[in-house]
Amino acid sequence: HILSSIENIIPLKSFSYLEVAVVNQLWEDWQIERAFDSSEITNSPVSTPLIARVLTINRCLKPTSCYSIQDWVKKTTLPQILNFDPEALNDDKLYYELNKIEANKESLENFLFTKTYQIEPESYNYINYDLTTSYFIGIKCSLSRLGKSKDHQPHRKQVILAIMVNEDGYPFKWDVLPGNTAEVTTLKDKVKACRNRFHLKGVSLVFDRGIVSEDNLQLVDEDKEKTLKYLCTLDKNQIPKVEGVNLQLFKDLTIKNIQEEIKSLAGFTRYDELLYYQDLGEVKDKRYILGINPTLFIEQRSNREEKIKFFLKFIHQLNQGLQKAKRERSKEVIRDNIKRELARLKITRFFQKPRLSKINLSRVLSNGSTKRIPGYQVSIKKKKEKIRKASLLDGLCCFVTNHTEEKDDQFLFPPEKVIYGYRNKRKIEDAFKHLKSFLKIRPFWVNLDEHVRAVYTVCVLAYFLNLNLARRRSKYEGTDFLNSKKLYRPFKNSRLIRFKDEKFGWVREKIIPPEPNDLKILQQLGFSHLLDRKKFQRTTMKD
Repeated sequence: HILSSIENIIPLKSFSYLEVAVVNQLWEDWQIERAFDSSEITNSPVSTPLIARVLTINRCLKPTSCYSIQDWVKKTTLPQILNFDPEALNDDKLYYELNKIEANKESLENFLFTKTYQIEPESYNYINYDLTTSYFIGIKCSLSRLGKSKDHQPHRKQVILAIMVNEDGYPFKWDVLPGNTAEVTTLKDKVKACRNRFHLKGVSLVFDRGIVSEDNLQLVDEDKEKTLKYLCTLDKNQIPKVEGVNLQLFKDLTIKNIQEEIKSLAGFTRYDELLYYQDLGEVKDKRYILGINPTLFIEQRSNREEKIKFFLKFIHQLNQGLQKAKRERSKEVIRDNIKRELARLKITRFFQKPRLSKINLSRVLSNGSTKRIPGYQVSIKKKKEKIRKASLLDGLCCFVTNHTEEKDDQFLFPPEKVIYGYRNKRKIEDAFKHLKSFLKIRPFWVNLDEHVRAVYTVCVLAYFLNLNLARRRSKYEGTDFLNSKKLYRPFKNSRLIRFKDEKFGWVREKIIPPEPNDLKILQQLGFSHLLDRKKFQRTTMKD
């Protein structure tokens, strides 16, 4: 033992410890190292799986560009935990390994599927499939194309992520597609993978109406063994065409009476406070379930009425301005302004073309003379029948499925399971939100197609681990921390401190333990061993 005094102790460096150790432990718990194809990796002290691990841990905690990974790593204890030299993480090495990570994508998909299926086979009763877009800044990536943007960035090039998750939200297949890919064309490969690669049977594919087409529904339904089922919804304009739908049931519903009247709506059953449904039965090998959401009814009805009222006020103010015009106004400009406002409010279909009536305006000039100016007044009529028909669809949705099997005149797959399965697609919405807001897929920092795809693979792996941690914490704490900045907060302050005794020259490292509440969380997760005093606490005579 060497005795010293606090005055002699000076801190040298502080390193991120517990948060990186937790993510690393999640990686090891899932044994993701084994997912990599040995023929497609770099075998060296800084191997492809190690690089993928480092990039994934970084993406979970502090998303950084490839140029900054080395600097970030040096501020953490990862080099000690994983026993590698951070100087090896130069740009050329990282770009080379991104190619290797992309080459291992299918192996990673197969591995994640197998692990999650073995743990919980029933989590594959429903498979959610959807796509999202991420705008792209750069010129070298051939994947980036102009297309239908979900980021409200139609003027930017983009790439598309297509992803499949199980009922628990765990991703097991993903693809990065050119930004101009039509959603409806993307399902074929996913169906093929479910049948031939993952050998799934008796599962329901859940997808949004943007993917619905007769060809796609037939694609899912075509095999004789009926191994795959589908759940989706129709566009609103398709609902009136469904046999058995009687929209006149809703003609007397109003914002004021909907909450009461819906309780006695003929033929409808309560699912919960947000949905009442009517099973329309089987029509031409498809089964339809009509639903009405009273809350959505109020929102859609009031939103339309408010927009129409706002537009009519716009016309009134436009006419007031035209009456005060000091010069002749262009009819084309007036019409264009009206057209733009209708388009902005998305109510063009509810109004006829505007009529511009000529009026004579007179203005007194500075010399006292009067000048006559040709002017206009605008009148525009509502399409009342269009508004009435749109109102009949307020709050409505229609589920479609090929779960048509019956026994004793009863469907084996009840409507409640159809509704549950479709509603559960919020799990994939959670994934998209997390990828964009917390893992910060933008900006990409890379340009080559294979590098962009590899970055997405890293992001999916990071989401997988973050979801797992969120589910573990929720089990004990009863709160979903997935899309919360609090997910890693209990581990952030437990750092490794390196300090020196100026008098005797020794240098020591010590882990700062977490606060009692944070320590309890660590214990609940089964990660107490990460605070093993022997791991880092050591004394040396070298700085």
